[in-house]
Amino acid sequence: MEPAAAFPDLSRGTRLAAHGAVSTSLARLSDRALGELLDAAVPLGAGIGGKSARLEVAGTPLFVKRVPLTDLERRPAHQGSTANLFELPLFCHYGTGGPGFGVWRELAVHTPRRRTGCSPAHTRDFL
Repeated sequence: MEPAAAFPDLSRGTRLAAHGAVSTSLARLSDRALGELLDAAVPLGAGIGGKSARLEVAGTPLFVKRVPLTDLERRPAHQGSTANLFELPLFCHYGTGGPGFGVWRELAVHTPRRRTGCSPAHTRDFL
């Protein structure tokens, strides 16, 4: 019988420490240095929603999703907007393999995950 696989320490303290180390490391990077870090990431795949990759920051492995930012989304009036800027039909939602509603919505959907990952009630969520 093979030994059980070792699982990483998922305690709240460990997750908070890793989150703090990753956040601090990323915050210290210039835009150019961040771009270089992303360019050096190990590619995992590409699809309709962008490219994904894996990298390590402060000893913590990270999943990265690079979502293209369109000219429409860059407009000052649309920065941060989760509106359906492209007027896509509602059946084109996340998870169906179709086009997404935009980069800002993609970012917004992951912000709560980051917060709950540091919550004591979510011991297996993402950082």
